[in-house]
Amino acid sequence: MPPSDAAPRYRPTALDRALAGERTVAVVGPVAGLDEDRVAANLRAILAAAPDARPALWPDRESRSWSYPSGVDDRAIVQRWDGTADIGRLLTDTGGRPLPPFGQGPLNVLISGDYLAVDYSHGMGDGQLGVTMLAALSAEPDAVRASALARGLPRTAVWSALRRHYRAHPRAARDLLRLRRRHGRAGDDEAVGTRVVDPSNLDKQSRTAYMPPQCVTALRTWAREHAGGASPAAVTVASWMAALRAAGAVVDDRITVLVNCRRYLDPRHRFDQGNFAVALPLWVPRPQTPAVVGDTIREVIDSGWPIAILGMAELKAAVPARVGADEPATTVTVPDRLRVAVSDLGRLGMFGDTVWAPGAPPQLAAYLEPAGPDAVSLLVSELAGGRTFTASFCGAMVEPAVVARALNMMCDDPVATLQTPSR
Repeated sequence: MPPSDAAPRYRPTALDRALAGERTVAVVGPVAGLDEDRVAANLRAILAAAPDARPALWPDRESRSWSYPSGVDDRAIVQRWDGTADIGRLLTDTGGRPLPPFGQGPLNVLISGDYLAVDYSHGMGDGQLGVTMLAALSAEPDAVRASALARGLPRTAVWSALRRHYRAHPRAARDLLRLRRRHGRAGDDEAVGTRVVDPSNLDKQSRTAYMPPQCVTALRTWAREHAGGASPAAVTVASWMAALRAAGAVVDDRITVLVNCRRYLDPRHRFDQGNFAVALPLWVPRPQTPAVVGDTIREVIDSGWPIAILGMAELKAAVPARVGADEPATTVTVPDRLRVAVSDLGRLGMFGDTVWAPGAPPQLAAYLEPAGPDAVSLLVSELAGGRTFTASFCGAMVEPAVVARALNMMCDDPVATLQTPSR
């Protein structure tokens, strides 16, 4: 039902409002004994855990004051789909749908065979919200888990994180300015052609691939011995860039990395829900090895640049915006190359109470809205020792077969992919 005027109010952050029109679709499975009644009961418990439960939020990018519904029964609707076990197809079909009308609510839960999906407005929260919801919905009812899901970030989270970081590292501000100059360089767009695309016909799709535990172990061993112990996220970025180029794609040297800014908060707020991750476009010099990528990401995080971006967004939002909106473009011209964005969630420990169905390895995948027609977004997660890679992209810009070939190459023989000469 539409929100009631008597319901609690929420003042969205600048990032909440910017993301309210986007959506995230996350899917996990195979889950044993997926029962619609149990999932619906879990959802109702989550939405009713607090008057201002974060998953009950009603985002509206045109408003600076958001509501919560006055009741949750008609929000706790679990839909069953056609039973496909192809999670890439499930994400494509779900993510390709238009956003539901405002009166239908910004949160949907879907069951497809042994797979469970949540489809929600990005204004509610970032990927941490979707992953935590899936863990809560797929297990037995748990009041503690429901209460934790309901808790949102404090209103002062951005400023608290900024103070905490720069008080502990006062010289980091100087590093931030230096890094902004370095990563703001123009890149090589002048060296490539352009392409004109129709924004109303982007053909958004998702493809997934699975890296089995033995390949994950082999890759970690290689990274430890040959990449200076580079982080899994750095290895992922380097592998994906190498695989796309080996598959025939032209890729920008700038790499967008999603950084969870909760790392700058007091530990008691690390699991609070909301939008607290930023996308940082970083210029990474070639050869883009795991060690080079890892060093680049590490110095940016240490500088506090990610949390500074959130602070600047809040300051800009305080300035009245100009009246009127631009007419939507009928065509968009972009460089004829791909921009890569990567989010590596790492090991997901919150699924310890989920019982997996036999026959297929546990996987979590997610559709992330591509940040433009020329963007390819990669989300990586690890369950039971195996890693799942989900690429979301626009078929109008890149052939799906190229993306699938790169994913399979990276998962089937990750060490060989990393050793492929850069083109």
